[in-house]
Amino acid sequence: MHDLSSRLPRGILRIISGRLIRALISLILFQIILFSLIQALPSDIVELRAVVGAHGEGLEEFQMLDSTESAWQQFITWVKGFYQGELGKSTSLGMPVVDILKERLPRTLLLLLPGTVAGFLLGIWLGKRIAWQRRGWLEFVATLGGTAFYTSFPPWLAFVMVNAFGLSLGWFPPEKIIDPMKWFRLDVTLNEVIVKLFLTAGAAGLAYLVINWLTRGQTRLRARLRAVGGVLIIILAVIPWMTSDYGPLAVDILYHLALPLITLTLLSFGETMLVMRATMVEAMEADHVPAARAKGVRDSQVRDRHVARIAILPVLARFVLHLPLVIIGSFILERVFYWDGMGQILIQAAIDNDLPVLIGVLSVVGVGILLAHIIFDLLNLWLDPRQRKVEGAEVVIRGEI
Repeated sequence: MHDLSSRLPRGILRIISGRLIRALISLILFQIILFSLIQALPSDIVELRAVVGAHGEGLEEFQMLDSTESAWQQFITWVKGFYQGELGKSTSLGMPVVDILKERLPRTLLLLLPGTVAGFLLGIWLGKRIAWQRRGWLEFVATLGGTAFYTSFPPWLAFVMVNAFGLSLGWFPPEKIIDPMKWFRLDVTLNEVIVKLFLTAGAAGLAYLVINWLTRGQTRLRARLRAVGGVLIIILAVIPWMTSDYGPLAVDILYHLALPLITLTLLSFGETMLVMRATMVEAMEADHVPAARAKGVRDSQVRDRHVARIAILPVLARFVLHLPLVIIGSFILERVFYWDGMGQILIQAAIDNDLPVLIGVLSVVGVGILLAHIIFDLLNLWLDPRQRKVEGAEVVIRGEI
């Protein structure tokens, strides 16, 4: 027991530290490539000085534009600032890039995280259903719809959604993140409400995971207990908002979020569903599936525990690999819906040739993608026993020697 307790933290730290070291090396290589590409962009230094002239020291704060230093020295200077939390000043807005990120990042995450998670979960759920019940009306409709949305051009689909549900039917606001009239003269910021929404969602998600863990041994009543627990969590999460002054403001944000969130979900679920269907069909031919059925295991348990658990691994890998494309799609939607997030400021920075904002925002996006890869590696170790043996992490995950 003592040997096991001493090896558990060491094994966990070894795996996580290895992933972090590789992620740090990848980030540095990404920044070198990004810096080189941005340096190669054609720019007129006289025009840039005219742009930032109204903002005082905007140009001088950004060392990449200092022609007295070599490109390598400029990169070293910027990297030191990046890891110290100093990204220079925007040449078009005249404010520190860090302040821009603090202002815009929560708004981007409010659209990106729920839309990505909703698209992934919807794709997983539909992929399981149509693979298990093949040649039905659900498979035809889901495959047709998923393929159509997956191959859609994001600005075109957003344009259709705005015209159909925003302008013609009037169900949702066609643009912006809030209604300014509802926030007029209120001593509260948009990001404060967004952070509170994230905290509420995180606490509710953690509580639901605890309920799932507590009910894992209840074979018959598990589904009902989890459903009741989920409803109670939603009620307990909503009541504090209804009794506070933040409630109407949160409703206003979520009302404006609905249309871009639905659009992003439709764009992202199709690929996950199609890949999940293909991997499920392949996993259903494994030898352990008829063995589980011969033991009297219910079909739903065979599907979820014996087939989907294996089939989801390639889906996770493909999802992580295509995460940059999802982020790009989210940024494009921000521009179409006038969602004041990082995507809109990034596109505007490209138009204005605002190099500090470009490299700062893209570096933060790179950090997010690398963190997603680390999380995927840990999930892969948890879901696949073969990977645990390869990584030497069997003791970490299962507590076995």
